[in-house]
Amino acid sequence: MRRATFFIVFVLISVLFGASKEIELIKPYGQDIYLTRFAAVVLNLGESGATKVVTKVGEGESIERTIPSDRDFFCFTVELVEGVNKIYVNVYKGDRVLYKAVRTIYRGSMIDKKLKYSTKFFHKQFFHQTEKEKICSKCHNMKMNEQKGVAFENITESNCFGCHYPVTTDKYLHAPATNWLCATSCHTGKSGRFNNRYKGESKYLYPDPIAANCFSCHKKFKEKFYGEKYRHEPVDDGRCNRCHDPHGSDISNKFLRKKVWYLCTTCHTDKKRKGHVVRTFSGKAHPTKGVKDPTSKEGKELTCISCHNPHVSNNGYMLRGYMGSGRMLWCKRCHKK
Repeated sequence: MRRATFFIVFVLISVLFGASKEIELIKPYGQDIYLTRFAAVVLNLGESGATKVVTKVGEGESIERTIPSDRDFFCFTVELVEGVNKIYVNVYKGDRVLYKAVRTIYRGSMIDKKLKYSTKFFHKQFFHQTEKEKICSKCHNMKMNEQKGVAFENITESNCFGCHYPVTTDKYLHAPATNWLCATSCHTGKSGRFNNRYKGESKYLYPDPIAANCFSCHKKFKEKFYGEKYRHEPVDDGRCNRCHDPHGSDISNKFLRKKVWYLCTTCHTDKKRKGHVVRTFSGKAHPTKGVKDPTSKEGKELTCISCHNPHVSNNGYMLRGYMGSGRMLWCKRCHKK
């Protein structure tokens, strides 16, 4: 009798929730590390008849997406915050929940030391390998269709566009990204001395450091950067992408990851806590923001780069321009009285 009762309950559960067994959250894998603002979500819907999916990242807003009726797989992107992200995925058929899943992933920072390295719980996991790409090949052409140096007349014709378009939604876009020449310009599958441990793990790995790729277009900077006496650490390491986002930026046409003062003080935290090392006669720290730059014809706000060159300099302390020996002479650029 007990066996019969158990069997009936099992059948009822299977009828009511059986579709959930056909659904699988393929990506994110969980415990992944991302360095971009976006993560792809890929669902295998099987024959569940699912009609919508509701996602939420952390404490953020829930977003509902309608699933087309002819889909076995459904994919989209979610935006991440820096640090740990919990991604909640609920799949529905009408108003009935068929499937629930949670994935915890990590978005690292190229500049913020606190977020640069994750715990051992998270690790890099790459998707673009031949076997893994077979999952998407039913709906997507997984072959790279770029021609080196030839921009797409219609960027939607890039086989990369359908999944990766969110990386080019910023106000200011870098030329390789806006023309969808990412795979032939930067994501070449090659590695560098800082990421050789990942060699061969992705078709579209990029070399770290990235400077050699950058200099292939920005040729004048190569001569300048290695022709002066002092170099800023990211320049010396060839890691242009620590300060500049190679895809684009909402902040600056120089593709900065943050506004100048906030960008500089993510590393130079002492200037944020204690103020500038230079003291005025009043004993107060020299301002680094919040006042006008006396050297700016456009009346721009004073920032760190009003005085310091962020790349290279022939002066100590990475000071701009050459004013002879002695810092007081250099200060007279602004303090002329």
